[in-house]
Amino acid sequence: MAIGDILHQTPVTTRDPYTGCTVIRLTQPDHTSHHMYFYNRMVTSDSSRLLYCAEVDGRRNLYLMDLATGDGVQLTEGDGLDDYGAMISADDKSIYYQQDRKVWQLDLATLQRTCLYSAPEGWDCGNWGMSDDNRYLVMTETRRDTLPDLTGKKGWEFFPLTCAAKPLCHIVYVDTQTGKQHIVVEDRCWFGHAQLRPGDPDTIMFCHEGPYDMIDARLWLIQSDGSNYRCARPQPKDVIITHEFWMPSGDKMAYVYRKADDGSTETIRMMRPETLEEELFMPCLPYAHFICDHQRRWFVGDCQGQETPIHLQTGKDKSQEVRNDFIYLVDIANKKEIPLCYHGTSWTTIHGTPQDAHPHPCFTPDGTGVVFTSDKEGKPCVYLAKTADVTEKGE
Repeated sequence: MAIGDILHQTPVTTRDPYTGCTVIRLTQPDHTSHHMYFYNRMVTSDSSRLLYCAEVDGRRNLYLMDLATGDGVQLTEGDGLDDYGAMISADDKSIYYQQDRKVWQLDLATLQRTCLYSAPEGWDCGNWGMSDDNRYLVMTETRRDTLPDLTGKKGWEFFPLTCAAKPLCHIVYVDTQTGKQHIVVEDRCWFGHAQLRPGDPDTIMFCHEGPYDMIDARLWLIQSDGSNYRCARPQPKDVIITHEFWMPSGDKMAYVYRKADDGSTETIRMMRPETLEEELFMPCLPYAHFICDHQRRWFVGDCQGQETPIHLQTGKDKSQEVRNDFIYLVDIANKKEIPLCYHGTSWTTIHGTPQDAHPHPCFTPDGTGVVFTSDKEGKPCVYLAKTADVTEKGE
């Protein structure tokens, strides 16, 4: 297949047997498919088209699916694609994606692309984000010769090894209109998940990546000129803090927090970047990933069914038993969790990358659906769960 070709999928609609939620399987379980990383804007403003990845004939490429028909236009080809790191532009007219250590903008009308940024020789780039208007881009880069040798390593083995290596990393800030770029900060520390604050592209949130008991602290903030580099929250070695994100208005960042080994309940917490004062919002189930809708009415999270951190899960103990492997909605106003549907994924790494069987739930812009990935029917598929039935019952 080539750029511009159409990949035909046949959506299959079912009712979740546990919640009654309408769930549409958008892709087929005979090949691996997944949506973009859940931080990224992957559905158009009218909630009609989805940016996703499908592996066809052994190659992964990006497609833009018409959710009404299941047909997807192929947008990329060739090697070196970051198949999770792509997003739809704010005006829905283009996509941004990473391939061959470059960030590209592809016009959806012409399918012509323009290179916006190229990583320097010897450096790998990734974990990038953009401002609301797509003018500013921030990304982490790692010098390749400071990474550990991962020959023969599989799955999540890379995670502690990379953290222990303390690779040389920096954060790059790019003005996509002028082409100007500069390094914000550089350190012998594994950086990840760079995110620009909504409404304030001068403020960058990022993490010190790695297992919870090997890092100094996860949450960090810095200004785009390199000033005010600060740890947002100290982190004892027995505490797991993960999958921080900006609330839609940018007034707070949110994350989940729990003790690793004392059986205590996980909690959702928030923090204002100006004061670094932490708000304990509510107790919650053990979510691997969670995020907020645009209307700020709901959170959505993927429950793990067990409290073992993701990087320590093997999937070997996965049986036919239905555990608490559900997608949950969290009613923000009432601080109430509502099961949306059973994701039933294995969390394994057997499909190609450690992320492929992660649900990574996220909302459509209109809030009527939650997109997630699961391998419960074979290879990873992309699903769309309709929220109306469940939310109406939960109110």
